[in-house]
Amino acid sequence: MPTLRASYPILAYRILLLTLAYILAGRLALLLAIPPGFATAIFPPIGISLAAVLLWGNPMLIGVFVGSVLLNTSMSISSGAAFGLPIITVAAEIAFGSCVAAWVGAYLIRKFIGFPNDLLDEWSIFLFFILGGPVASSLSASVGVTTLCLNGVISFSQALNSWITWWTGDTIGVLIAAPLVLILFAYPRALWRG
Repeated sequence: MPTLRASYPILAYRILLLTLAYILAGRLALLLAIPPGFATAIFPPIGISLAAVLLWGNPMLIGVFVGSVLLNTSMSISSGAAFGLPIITVAAEIAFGSCVAAWVGAYLIRKFIGFPNDLLDEWSIFLFFILGGPVASSLSASVGVTTLCLNGVISFSQALNSWITWWTGDTIGVLIAAPLVLILFAYPRALWRG
């Protein structure tokens, strides 16, 4: 299942689809969020992002960043915040954390189990989920909660609870969404469809 080099129109199309998938999946997941609406118990966009970066490379991080910024900006506005530079700044900082998590998760998976990988043995599957899930998700949760605390969106007394919820949501999102994306798009098709 080699990472395919794509022409610029195909690459742009993939980035656009990832952006839209991130927003849609994130919007649905954040319906379950704890106030102020940034941390949820299941967050599939991080799993979608990880799989996209593994399959199509680091240019997919553009879709992760744009999707996350748009998602978090829209969530802030829908919760009553006035649109402005502070909202965009917070959204961009959270998006940076999502990008770091997807990039580091993909890097660790490539380094320690190799990717492309058919994930046929238990050890590869275990490492895939540990490195892509709890390890990478600790980065997005840490950047996100730190961003919210430093920008006064949540108090420092809420940080631990928010971090645990964020980390859990991102980890579960990887465990659920990454395999689904691989089933839909990874090669060899016959193996992954099975």
